[in-house]
Amino acid sequence: DNGQVEYILCNTGKFSIGHPTSSCPRCGSPTTIGDVGQQQSIPGRLSALLTTTRARLHQLFRNKMMIIMVVLAVVAAAGYGCYTVLSRTIFSPNTLVNEYLAAIASGNYQRATQLAEPRLQANKRAMLTDKVGRAESSRISEPRVVSIRPRSDETLAVDISYELNGETCSDEIILAPDGSRYMVFDNWKIIRPLLKQVSFSAPKGQDDYLVNDVKLNAEQAETTGHVVDDRTLTFTAYPGTYVVKADVGRYFNTSTVTIRTNENTLLFDREIDVEPNADLEAAISKEMRSALNECATMKTLRSEACPFGFTPIYWSGEDPAISNISWSMDFYPTIDNVGIDGTYSTRYDGRVKRTFEAPDDFNKEIRRMWTGYETFSVEGKYAVDGDRVVVEMNTYGSYF
Repeated sequence: DNGQVEYILCNTGKFSIGHPTSSCPRCGSPTTIGDVGQQQSIPGRLSALLTTTRARLHQLFRNKMMIIMVVLAVVAAAGYGCYTVLSRTIFSPNTLVNEYLAAIASGNYQRATQLAEPRLQANKRAMLTDKVGRAESSRISEPRVVSIRPRSDETLAVDISYELNGETCSDEIILAPDGSRYMVFDNWKIIRPLLKQVSFSAPKGQDDYLVNDVKLNAEQAETTGHVVDDRTLTFTAYPGTYVVKADVGRYFNTSTVTIRTNENTLLFDREIDVEPNADLEAAISKEMRSALNECATMKTLRSEACPFGFTPIYWSGEDPAISNISWSMDFYPTIDNVGIDGTYSTRYDGRVKRTFEAPDDFNKEIRRMWTGYETFSVEGKYAVDGDRVVVEMNTYGSYF
């Protein structure tokens, strides 16, 4: 009050500057301040206290900032370390290749095809199925990544190796960048998968095959080449061992070839032979005899559907009245050749007996029975429908 400045000090009461002997208005007792120097020491001490407090607060702020910076640095280091670990593990190109190779080695060909989409039409992927790689002995084993090399076009060349048929094989897979994952990690895709060509030759008339006991058709081959009566079929497959034979059923015999993708065997060594067997020959013979018996029932000297017939020669140039014509089989011809192309032929050893009534050569007023024999062979076609064989005979076979 009255322009006086009061300072409150710990438990010492109040002191008024300029009134050294004034009484304390609150405690009621006089208080002596002392000389002026003593009066001025109190603000100095407060100023020093404030300066010290400010310094300590500034230091505390600096310490907090340093702590924050250290924490941020630790978080950044941890994030970078986590990024580095994830980049080299989960999101590494190595991981994609290892998963791809593991799928092939385990026979999970459909999963491998999902990981590395081949540039093939759907019907050309017949050998990229789990059934083909079902047998462990036909698959690769111990696949591993040897090295990864960056290429000038930003792709990666992955050198790999695996075991097949007791031999260590080296190969290469190409990866290309494919955007990013979570906007942080590089994403990769396989643009050159681990695929091989399985080729073999077989007769043109054979369309169905068994590869590792899985049915394939010639239409599923990626490429087809023709050489004389044979053709070459090429299928796309994963590296492995493939046992190939024709799917011939009961009427044919087939050879079997084993194709190993790590062996450079000549196409001549991968030729599948298909031959008609005795069962087919017997079936054709049976159907042919049945058809010949039907021909033997004809009441004419010739039929368009039969391989034998008779053309009489008349000295007079007149066609006499012929009646009571009959035929009967004497010998059936012997099957001589059955082709894979659906044709067959016989020896010239078939013989049929004919009889008919006609005028006598010297006395046309007299009619008598004429008897003779025809020797003939048969050529024709056959078709196999399951267990049934259908036979056709060519019109007018060879006869005398």
